[in-house]
Amino acid sequence: MSPSTGPEGPLDAPDAALAAAVVDDGEAPFDLDGLVTEVGSTRALLEAVERAGLLVPHHVDAEGVARYSAADVAAVRAGLTLLDAGLPLGELLELARRTDEAIQGVAVHAVEAFLRFVRDPVRGGAGSDDEAGQRLVTAYERMLPATEHLVAHHLRRRLLTEASQRVAAELADGAAGTDGAAEGPDGQDSPALPEHRR
Repeated sequence: MSPSTGPEGPLDAPDAALAAAVVDDGEAPFDLDGLVTEVGSTRALLEAVERAGLLVPHHVDAEGVARYSAADVAAVRAGLTLLDAGLPLGELLELARRTDEAIQGVAVHAVEAFLRFVRDPVRGGAGSDDEAGQRLVTAYERMLPATEHLVAHHLRRRLLTEASQRVAAELADGAAGTDGAAEGPDGQDSPALPEHRR
């Protein structure tokens, strides 16, 4: 499907301009085998990650072949870093599944919000199709990186907060266990042993 057509036929000028802008940027020189070679992994592993939703093709070409970009190479290498650090493959795939499920919901809501609160008012208030197209593309080009930054920042903050709280809780549990070891069976402090019996 070209940027100038939609599921129901040709797009009008404002939506065609927006559709052309929404096409993912950058080149996608790799098919799946090329991606396997580039990252030094196996086809079976990348297929498993793709099924879990963590690896999404840049696009599918006219021959029906999924294509991948340099950004996809970087994402796969990030996943391999987690495996090299000791994360089991099953945990990586579960993380991929949960991430894809959450991100899909965010993406659907973000697109719906853009269409309702940005595209529709622009189309209704612009003086011409050209003006509407320019305003839609400008809004999209401003809002996409802002949304990406907002989501990435929130995820990072959540990860760091959860990690710090977990570490603090385990330190507190460890301190409580140490204090308990110094008490007798009845909860009273055990008497100190004479020097020669220590």
